[in-house]
Formats: sequence, C-alpha cells, structure tokens
Amino acid sequence: MLDPMKDRNQPPIFAYPRLSTTDLLFVRLGGNGLGNLMLTWARCLSRAEREGWQMIWPTWQSFKPKNWRVNPYDHRTYTDLFRPGERYISGWRKPWRLARHRWISEKEAENGVVPPGTIVEFRGMEGFFAPFVQDHELVYQELRRMARPQHQSAFSEPDPAPIGIHVRRGDFIQRSNDQEIRSSHNSLLPLDWYISALQAVRETAGNDVPAFVFSDGTDQELEELLALPRVTRVNYGSGLGDIFGLSRSRLLIASGSTFSMWGSYLGQVPTVWHPGKLLQNLLIQHPELEFEWARGEPMPPWVSGLLSGNISRAPASRPGG
Repeated sequence: MLDPMKDRNQPPIFAYPRLSTTDLLFVRLGGNGLGNLMLTWARCLSRAEREGWQMIWPTWQSFKPKNWRVNPYDHRTYTDLFRPGERYISGWRKPWRLARHRWISEKEAENGVVPPGTIVEFRGMEGFFAPFVQDHELVYQELRRMARPQHQSAFSEPDPAPIGIHVRRGDFIQRSNDQEIRSSHNSLLPLDWYISALQAVRETAGNDVPAFVFSDGTDQELEELLALPRVTRVNYGSGLGDIFGLSRSRLLIASGSTFSMWGSYLGQVPTVWHPGKLLQNLLIQHPELEFEWARGEPMPPWVSGLLSGNISRAPASRPGG
C-alpha cells in the first residue's frame, strides 16, 4: 500500500521545451524561426497539461548573426515577446532545476514510467500541429496570457481584416519550377500566385474586398501586389504581432510556412494554400474551409458569403481574449 504522505513529498515531473541545441538558459545561439519554436512549446504545453507536469520556461531569446545581415525587418532575437506566468519555473529557479534533476527525452517518457523529479525534454517539430491541434483553447489562451501587451495590438482593431495575405520572403528559397515548389519545404512562392489568388477571391466576392499584407519582404519585392487597389501593408511590430494579426483575418491567403499555419490555427481562419502546402488540417470544426488552390481554378462559392459576413468562422476568434 502506498504511503500518501510519501507521495505528497515526492518532487514533480518537469517538462522543458528546449528550443535550440546551443541553449545557454538565458540566450540561445541559432535555432529555428518563431513559428517552428512555438510548435515545440505548444507540444510540451499540451503534454504537460495532460500529465500534470510542471513546465520550465523555455529560452526564447536568440542571437543569430545571419539575420542581422539578411533580414532588416526582423532580427529574430525574440527578447521581449513573452513573459512567464505562474505555470512556469523561471528566473534563478530554472538553472537550479535543470542542473539538479535527471533528463530524459520526450520519446523515453512515452515508452515507460517517468520517475518523480525527472525533466522531460521536448525538442524539434515532430508532428507539427498534430500533437496539440485539438487543444486549441489551451494553446490560444496560454499564448495570449504570456504574450506582452505591445504585441497584441491586433486585438484592439474593431473588426478583423477581410483578407489577410502572408508573403514569406526572408530565408525561403527560390525554386526553379512549380514542381519543386510543391514538393520542397521553405519554398518562396511566386508573387504572381498571391496576386492571382487575391484576384480570384475578389472576383468570387464581386468587389475589391480590402486586403492586408503581412510580410518580411521589402516594399520593392512586394511592389506588384501592393499596387493593387485596396491592398495595404500591415506591420504590428513583431513576428508575434503579425501572427495575431493574421489570426484576425476572415480569409487567409497563406505562404507555405508554419508562420501562416499559426495564423490559421489560432484564429481558425479559412485558408487558401498553394498546391502542395496544405500540410495538415488545422481547422477543427470546418476543415473543408482550408484548401489548396492553383491559378486558373475557381474559388469555392462560399468565399463570397464569408467575406460579406453571411458565413461566420467556427469557432470564431476571440477579439477580447
């Protein structure tokens, strides 16, 4: 028979989302972009909530010399995006815990009993959104809770953007043909595809519905898209702010990136994807509202009703949190 007092005195099991190989606990060297890092964090959050484990605050801060040279829009240091709440072990307690306890991998934790006092390490993007896609409420609320107020200005807008367009440039790769674009990750999508998608959406809607462009590209790179009527470039001050902005769209024209996926997932936004780029279904109640579209194809008829307000998203994003 177990001694209840002994169980009460046992240390908890800890869950740590390790975001880079070189993690110095207060800063990381290198590592993935924000959308990919959030996959590790969210998978850890979902498992910790399910198992009753205590989370250790991840090292968001990063230093990547390359980004200072090639990406003037966002150096991706992530120094002021988040603040830890009561859910997390942070500050001086973080290195103390990480140094004192035995570490095991996430996979080891799945294959056996995890002893009290163990640190379960989560790394990488395995499964993308699949491990936590049904935990939308948990992930959404926790992300809003730990995001600093200056990155949540998108939620002060009275109405969501009718059309959000995410044009990924930065470190994405120019492919030589359409087949390579469809089959390769981190592919730079042709600007012509975004323009054609917007024109097809507007044709279906029957008017020039306003569109907001979110991008890490330059105005020169986006010139042809920005020249279209009622197209406005929007910048909420950070990558996280722009993800929140995308999540407020009524319809999203997406890049083939986890950044776009986060916008679609958080807001449960109907989404247009380039062929080969709908990697996972992210809309919980209405997966039929996320689809791949090639130039020359018609847009689904429901797009008109969605943009006119006659069809609502489900579940709707929460403007006030």
